[in-house]
Amino acid sequence: MERTYAESETDQVAKEILSILGLSPTGATVLALQGDLGAGKTTLTKSLAQELGITETIVSPTFVIAKFYETTHQIFKNVVHIDAYRIESIDELGPLGWNDILQQSNTLVIVEWPERIREALPHDTKEFVITHEGDRRTIKKNHG
Repeated sequence: MERTYAESETDQVAKEILSILGLSPTGATVLALQGDLGAGKTTLTKSLAQELGITETIVSPTFVIAKFYETTHQIFKNVVHIDAYRIESIDELGPLGWNDILQQSNTLVIVEWPERIREALPHDTKEFVITHEGDRRTIKKNHG
């Protein structure tokens, strides 16, 4: 998947991503969103949450690191939104219950700044890179 879009099209991009995600056979499905500050990672996360039926206001959990939500979606019953920007060591994932989170089936884990915790991500993580120029964003699946 590679797509260029305006911020007003973020909801459609979220639908497209959800349609290709699928469930992980080993536990949580991990979606990694990589991009510079202002690229649109949190905006996309808000749209994904809305598509999953979350009515709470979604804000980047920069200072709390993780936020937990229940959905009304048929497949993904829970969403864990993680902002790894402030994580300086993989050890900081322990108090969040990272290993337990990864064992939860029907859970979508959305990680912003995944490069900060790359070695802790499961091998089947679905990673997308978002770049932006002006009001246009490009998202593409990272195959590497």
